[in-house]
Amino acid sequence: MGAARELSPEEKTTILTLVKAGLSLRAIAEATNCSRSTCQRVVQIPAKSKRPSRRGSPKKIDEKLQRRIIRSVSTGKMSAAKVKDKLQLTCSLSTVQRAIRSVDWLKYKKYVEFGYKEGDKRIVS
Repeated sequence: MGAARELSPEEKTTILTLVKAGLSLRAIAEATNCSRSTCQRVVQIPAKSKRPSRRGSPKKIDEKLQRRIIRSVSTGKMSAAKVKDKLQLTCSLSTVQRAIRSVDWLKYKKYVEFGYKEGDKRIVS
């Protein structure tokens, strides 16, 4: 059996106000269309019923680091791998590429620099 949906903060405050008004758990359960045990859980542990702000592992790249990555790439002369090496990042290359793709105003393409090799008259890519 899967987990049921979590109660919204409004539903929890409704249950708590009805408890303060003096209603029984059974009456509150009928009024809010919740089970009696759900109402009891909200009443017993109101502080723990708050949802944590963010779940999962922490981000590998914070906003400050992402700005540095974008600043390095926006010149058009550095690839994601070069940025990773230059900034000595511990995250993976795909994480750096994902950070670059997340900026909508930057059309990132890896440009190949053309030029002449020293002492040579042919173009080298």
